[in-house]
Amino acid sequence: MKKLALIAPGFMLASSLAMVPSFAVAQTGPSIYGGGGIGYFRLNDDDFLDEDDDFKDNRTGWRAQVGAQLNPVFSLEGGYVDFGDLNDGSLKFSSDGAFAAALVHLPISSSFAPFAKIGQLWWDVDRDVEAGGPLSPALSSSADGNDTFYGVGLRIGEGPGLQMRIEYDRMEIDDADVDMGSVNLQYRF
Repeated sequence: MKKLALIAPGFMLASSLAMVPSFAVAQTGPSIYGGGGIGYFRLNDDDFLDEDDDFKDNRTGWRAQVGAQLNPVFSLEGGYVDFGDLNDGSLKFSSDGAFAAALVHLPISSSFAPFAKIGQLWWDVDRDVEAGGPLSPALSSSADGNDTFYGVGLRIGEGPGLQMRIEYDRMEIDDADVDMGSVNLQYRF
């Protein structure tokens, strides 16, 4: 699956370069954009110990990003994502992270462009198990690290100006799988 995540953006870049419409070539240099949005994500973590030896939860989170559209097909961006606090009984999971990603766009029209992306997520995670009583201590652990992530999406709107992005990202945080769908608004200068 990771090989597919590495191959898909390259394939999309190669095929989109051959199909770039003439209106897309009119862009004269890089443009900067910034924005953010809200997402809904599903977390599946096998490192917690409860009766199912599993931790699963669905929550909302938020993200912010800034980037540079280098040409009609390629952009680079960085940002921050906050997954908030997740609970499963006495188990708590809190995570956030910074990311950098490369996006490959397929500009179908001036206001409609599907994209694929691949990037790196630098995450921090805190896990807590609440005490069961006065004699049993609470357990907690913290970890940080980084993992490659990938995603697909659709950019709607002409630039410069306000645009909307609908996207899906697949991430891994300390052996926990995170699938996040989000709706983002961005302003392209």
